[in-house]
Amino acid sequence: TVSQPVCPWRGRLTMDPPLELINAIGISGNVASSLLLHEADDAAHIVYPLGSTLVIRNVEDASDQIFLRAHTQAISCVTMSADQTRLASGQRSHMGFLADVIVWDISDIKAPAMLHKLSLHKVEVQSLAFSCDSSFLATVGGQDDNNLVIWDVATGMAICGSPASHDATLVVAWHNTTPFALVTGGLRQLRMWSFDAENRKVRPKEVFTGKEVRDFISVAMDPSDAFLYAGTKSGDVIKVETGSKRMVTAGPRKRLKEGVSSIQYNAATNQLLVGSGAGELAVLSTEELAPLAFTNVMGGVASLALDSHGEFFFAGTVEANLYLVQYDGLVAELKGTSHASPITDVVFPRAYSELFASCGGSDIRVWHAASLSELLRIQVPNVTCNAIAFPPDGTSILSGWSDGKVRSFGPQSGNLKYVINDAHRLTGMGNASGGTVQINGVTAVTPTNDGRRLLTGGADGKVRVWAVSKAQQVMVASMQEHKGPIFSIAIRANDSECVSASADGSCIVWALAGLTPYTRVGVLFAPQFFKCAVYLPDESQILTCGTDRKVTYWDSTDFSQIRVVDASEEAEMTSLHISGDGTFFASGSADRRGKLWSYDEGVAYCVGNAHSSAVAAIKISPDEQTVVSVGREGGINIWRVPEGMGAA
Repeated sequence: TVSQPVCPWRGRLTMDPPLELINAIGISGNVASSLLLHEADDAAHIVYPLGSTLVIRNVEDASDQIFLRAHTQAISCVTMSADQTRLASGQRSHMGFLADVIVWDISDIKAPAMLHKLSLHKVEVQSLAFSCDSSFLATVGGQDDNNLVIWDVATGMAICGSPASHDATLVVAWHNTTPFALVTGGLRQLRMWSFDAENRKVRPKEVFTGKEVRDFISVAMDPSDAFLYAGTKSGDVIKVETGSKRMVTAGPRKRLKEGVSSIQYNAATNQLLVGSGAGELAVLSTEELAPLAFTNVMGGVASLALDSHGEFFFAGTVEANLYLVQYDGLVAELKGTSHASPITDVVFPRAYSELFASCGGSDIRVWHAASLSELLRIQVPNVTCNAIAFPPDGTSILSGWSDGKVRSFGPQSGNLKYVINDAHRLTGMGNASGGTVQINGVTAVTPTNDGRRLLTGGADGKVRVWAVSKAQQVMVASMQEHKGPIFSIAIRANDSECVSASADGSCIVWALAGLTPYTRVGVLFAPQFFKCAVYLPDESQILTCGTDRKVTYWDSTDFSQIRVVDASEEAEMTSLHISGDGTFFASGSADRRGKLWSYDEGVAYCVGNAHSSAVAAIKISPDEQTVVSVGREGGINIWRVPEGMGAA
C-alpha cells in the first residue's frame, strides 16, 4: 500500500470548487452581430461571445474582463437593449433538445446578473432583439425550429409566437419608435410584423420587392422608421418604405463581395455603415445607396458596433480579429486577435511564465500572459500545426505539422530556421485518431533536455530521434512498434528514457542511451486510446490518460498499475500536466472541463468550466500561479491556481 500524505491545502478548499477564470483570449468571430458596445460615464466596454461564455471587456484595458457563464453550448446570437440595461444571448444545442435564451441585467456593468432563462426554441436560437422600450424580446429559432416568439422581459414569460416563414429566417429587428412592430428577414423573404400585446398575436405582411429575389441576412431601420435597409447575400442593400412595404431602390451598383453580413444606421450622419463577408467596410448614402468611403479588413465582417456619437466603431471578423475603426475615412486599427480555428496545443518556455505559445490551424501565436497581447504570429498556409515545443534554452519554436514536416522558427523574429522534410508519413495507420478530428503528419514534438536532440511522433505510429542543429538535422533512430498515431512524448530529466502515448492502446518506454539505445524497455497496456503520458518530477511514476475517462498512475520501474482514478463521467481525457514539485496536476477533457488534482490523494479539488468545446491542452505555468487551457472552439482561458496549491 502507498501511504497517503495529507494534502497541504485541504483545509482551505471544499470539494470541487470552481477554478477562478482570470482572463480569456478569443472571440467567436463567426457569430453574426455578436459584438456590442456598452458606453457608460466611467468606461466603455465591449461584449462578445467566446464559445459558451459571454465576455464583457474594458475597451481601454484588455485584462479587465467579466465572464458570464450560464450557457451549456456555444452561443449563437447576442443583443443588447437600447437603454443598455439588458443583455440577451441565445445558444445552440444538440439535435432534439431545447436551446436556451438567457436574459442578463447589466444595469451595473461591473456586477451583471442573470434574470431569466427562456426555453422554447429547438436546437438553435438564430437571432434575437429587444424592443425600443426594452419591454419585449423577440427571438427566432434556427432552421429546425424557425418560430418567432415574443417574450415579456419583466416576467420572462412567452407572450405569443408564430412560424416565422416557410423558409429559414435569419435575422429579426424591432422598429425604433414603437414596441408593436418588427421585421424579419431570411431566405427569399422579408416580412414586417404587427404585434398585438393585448390579444397576444403577431401578424406578418410580406414586403414587395418586385423582381428582386434575395436572401436577407442583415437589417437596419432609420430612427424615424420611415425606411428599412436590408442587406442581402447577393452583396447589395434593399431600401424599403415601411408605410407601403415596397422596395424603393437597391445599391450600391458595384455589389459587395460575399454578401452584406452586417449593417448599421449612423443617426449622426444619416448614412449606412455596412460590412461584407469578404472583409469590406463601406459607408453608403441613404438616398442612392452609393458608396462614400471604403476599406478592407482581414476576414469577413461578422459584426459592427457603432458608438453613440457616430465617430468610431468596432468591427469583428470571422478570422477572430477585432478592429477599432474611425468612422471618418474608415481608418482601421487592429485592437485584438485570437485563433479562429481549433487550438491544438499550448506551451510555456522553461522557467518563464511571462509568455506562452499556442498553435491552431495554420497559425502559431506567442502571447504576453499579463497584457493578453499577441507578440508574434507565424503562419504556414494550408497545413495544420499539431504540436509545438520550446527547447530548454528557448532559442527556437519547434513545431510539428500535418504535412509531415517539422519546422523550427525564431522565437522573436518568427523566421524559419530549418525544416525537416518527411519527418513522418502524411497519413497514419488507418487514421485511428481516437475521435472525430483526423490527425495527420507530425503529431508530437519533444526536445531533449540537453537541446541536442529532438523526439517526434507521427500519425504513422513511429517515434523518431533527430540530431538537430541550425546547419543540419539528421535522423538518429526510428522506433516503430506502435500501431496507431502518437499523441504525446515525455522524456526523463537525464534524457535516458522517454515514454510515448499512442492510440493503439499502449504506452511504450524507450531507452535513449545505455548499452541498447533506441529499444523498448517496457510497455503499459490499457483498453483505450492513450492521449497523454507524463513523468512525475522524481520520475518514480508515470501518469497517463485517454479515452477510458480515467487517469492512471504507473510504476516507472516495473510498469505496473498503482492507481486508477475516474477523471470524467462523460468524455475522454485529452491532456495532463504536473506541477514542478509533483504535489498537484492539471487535466483537460472533452467534456469541456479543466481540473486541478492533488497528486497524492487522487482527488479533483478545482474544476474550471468555461470552454464550449473539448479542452485540447492544459499547462501549469512555471511559477505555478496560473493554468492555461486551450479549447477546440478557439478560446484560451487563463485560470488562477488557488492559494496554497502553487509555489509560494
